[in-house]
Amino acid sequence: SSAASDVYKRQNVKKRINGSIRPRPNAENVQYYDITLELGTDPATGKRKRMYFKVNTTDREEAENELMIKKAEYLQEKLLEPSKETVAEFLERLLEDTRRNLSPATTRDYKGMIERYIEPLFGHMRVQELTRAKVQQVYNGLRKKSNRSNNPLSASTIKHIDRILKCALNVAVDEGIIKENPVRKIKIGKDIRSEHLEVYTVEEIRALEKAVRGTDMELPVALLFDCVMRRGELLGLRYSDIDFDKKEVTIQHAWTETETNEPVLKDCKTESSYRKLIVSDHTINLLRRQRTIYMRNRMKYGEKFCNSNHVICKKNGEPYRPKSFTRKWAKTLKNNGLRHIKLHGTRHSAISLLLSEGVPIQIAQQRAGHQDPKITLSVYSHVSKDKESLVADTLEEVLFSAVGELSLIH
Repeated sequence: SSAASDVYKRQNVKKRINGSIRPRPNAENVQYYDITLELGTDPATGKRKRMYFKVNTTDREEAENELMIKKAEYLQEKLLEPSKETVAEFLERLLEDTRRNLSPATTRDYKGMIERYIEPLFGHMRVQELTRAKVQQVYNGLRKKSNRSNNPLSASTIKHIDRILKCALNVAVDEGIIKENPVRKIKIGKDIRSEHLEVYTVEEIRALEKAVRGTDMELPVALLFDCVMRRGELLGLRYSDIDFDKKEVTIQHAWTETETNEPVLKDCKTESSYRKLIVSDHTINLLRRQRTIYMRNRMKYGEKFCNSNHVICKKNGEPYRPKSFTRKWAKTLKNNGLRHIKLHGTRHSAISLLLSEGVPIQIAQQRAGHQDPKITLSVYSHVSKDKESLVADTLEEVLFSAVGELSLIH
């Protein structure tokens, strides 16, 4: 007999478990076998307890071996109960259970990725039917053509899909729905493109500051570079966060959108994101000017004024929606003939400027609100070659000029 049978016989248990196999659709035309495990009666209901399994084989001996394995697994409490729950149903349940622990932006991101990619590609499958081979096949297909267009999906997007799916299926393992996560050790590959981050050179930053001077974008630009702010932090800044006497700005909130695209003020993402920063005289003067404009508009608009207390807002006091402000940023660059970079690129530009000017990594990290200095350094390592000649010039000045002088003496 098989190894599975030996395992079963070695079980030192008092309770008995019965089972049977049945050819399907019939004995004359066997296409697969059904396994039924008889588990006694349910003490709560008095009804007979059964488990059903399908074995994709036409070989009776193979089906009997599988029955022995199922019996052994049940007695060792390693048997998974068959579940008809689909990936779509499981993800919907999981998102409902976890949304209270997620930020609105993360919830919106997860829901968007699930609706756009995971549900259409995997949603119809049962969680227990997912295999590494099936997931790999889908990912490979996405590298050639997206399910939403004729263009291939980038490796970074597939990795994002993979992260969400992997986290979800870890919960399925914990719940005992599956034995192991089928998304582990999936190969995605890399995009055939530069990992180069788009940042502004010092000259471009100066051109930007000159272009926005005297406009409603002057203060946002000053804050983005001075405080190395994220978009949500900029739009979430309120007058109560500013100490004008100390020239200090406290970053403690982010203005973000919920999954229903409603803007909401939430606490900072991480403990390191919360920070108190001393700002330049230029920035504090712009903040004073903006406070005066805010108070003047409050009197001008009267009851129609939205007293949001937000520093960066429309004339009527209403805060900008995050996506709306991104469009405003893009329009500002276009109207002034400036090279387009993403709004988040100002953050990368500010970090690289600080580090290239010799500001210690710990100070740059603290100003950016990064948890790990490696993140700060990774931004700098991708920076444009604007400062590449700096090292050569420094060596020339500090070392090699002295060597030249020595050679002349000798």
